[in-house]
Amino acid sequence: MTLPKFSLRMGLLVGLCATPIALLLALFSAGSGHGDYVLARVLYPIPTLATLMTNKTITGLSVGLALVQFPAYGAFVAPGSRTRCLALILVHAVAIAAAFSGVLDYFEG
Repeated sequence: MTLPKFSLRMGLLVGLCATPIALLLALFSAGSGHGDYVLARVLYPIPTLATLMTNKTITGLSVGLALVQFPAYGAFVAPGSRTRCLALILVHAVAIAAAFSGVLDYFEG
């Protein structure tokens, strides 16, 4: 069974459409700095892990990574390769595991 193939442009478009929804969910989870950040860590594990490099602070680096994450994911899996899709799922799952490993204790409500 093969995955449907999309153009790079379509992958980017799907990612761009997913971004505002995911950002709103992540912001809701953050609760103005008083939340538990669970959705933020699930949806954006790599940008949250980037805070380890910026003195435990959400900076432009994390925001920039969050804004390009889903369009990049869409472009990456657009060719429809099962290997690409599985690789992306694996990388994202490992990043989620790292985000919940306790290393980001300052994101726990």
